[in-house]
Amino acid sequence: MTTLISRRSTLALLGATAALPVLPGRGQAFLPEFFTIGGGPSGGVFNIVGTGLADLLGRESPRAIIDVQPGGSGPNLLRVAAGQSHIGITSASNAYDAWHGRDPATPENPITSTRGLMTIMQSAIQIWVDARSDIRTIDDLRGKRMSAGQPGQTSWLAFENLLASAGMTTADIEAGGGALVPLSWAESHDALRNGQLDAVMWLSLWPHPTVRQNETVRPMRALTFSPEVIDTFMSEYGGGYTRTTLPEGLFGGQDEPADTVGTNTLIFASEDLDADTAYAIVESIWRNLDDFKMVHALLGNVSEETVGRGMIVPIHEGARRFFEEKGIPMDEAEVG
Repeated sequence: MTTLISRRSTLALLGATAALPVLPGRGQAFLPEFFTIGGGPSGGVFNIVGTGLADLLGRESPRAIIDVQPGGSGPNLLRVAAGQSHIGITSASNAYDAWHGRDPATPENPITSTRGLMTIMQSAIQIWVDARSDIRTIDDLRGKRMSAGQPGQTSWLAFENLLASAGMTTADIEAGGGALVPLSWAESHDALRNGQLDAVMWLSLWPHPTVRQNETVRPMRALTFSPEVIDTFMSEYGGGYTRTTLPEGLFGGQDEPADTVGTNTLIFASEDLDADTAYAIVESIWRNLDDFKMVHALLGNVSEETVGRGMIVPIHEGARRFFEEKGIPMDEAEVG
């Protein structure tokens, strides 16, 4: 999806925007004339957030023509690194893997130019089942029908690593009449809601509206993983992840907390992005935070305690300057 602000519209807006304050640190430039944001597939959370971000920045920098590209965590890293997007949305785990050349798209070309601007959401590895199901552990998935996305996708790879941490492979799922069906997000949840699948696994934002929509038909529950599985996962595959607990009551059938692993979602740029521009982007979001949170319910937890945390990659010098001025706590990079 593309958000265009034409020159004719710009002229009409000039009077309304003339009174906007000059952002500290912006200097003579905010956004370049053509500015690109790496979002996500049409209708998805990354696309909605990217479009909302474009609207917000467009109000602040009305002369810019802002393009929101369909992408995703991995594609956005590639595009920003190649100079095809100015900023993008990705997960800390994807950024970590790309930095070390472990992302399938970058095995021979590690992406080490990634710089964090702001943490905006949290994701977790989740396996959803009908709350009335007898599936309680990963081991109970043997012989069941389920989806974990499609081969090569981030969620599929995370599922393979999770199974390995439990001493299993995809063949164990398919034994005894089970099936691991490669479906899209929407197809997976349609099938779970209709009873055609026993479980769906995804590295997903939480609490995701689609999962709650499933509860119009059946109560949902996320599996909890044993300490041994989590310890192994964190030891072997845990770069960019943290231990995470999904709270009791998160879903209608969630009668106890679910222990899992999670990662953060961040807005990022290349190290080559001008520091004043990076500063102004972060400042604009922060100053319009209430509007930004209204873009999607999953942005509701953005706060002073979260925006500078868990980006894994180095924080961009422009964003760091803003956080330091505001006294916002920051985590140091785990890479670089």
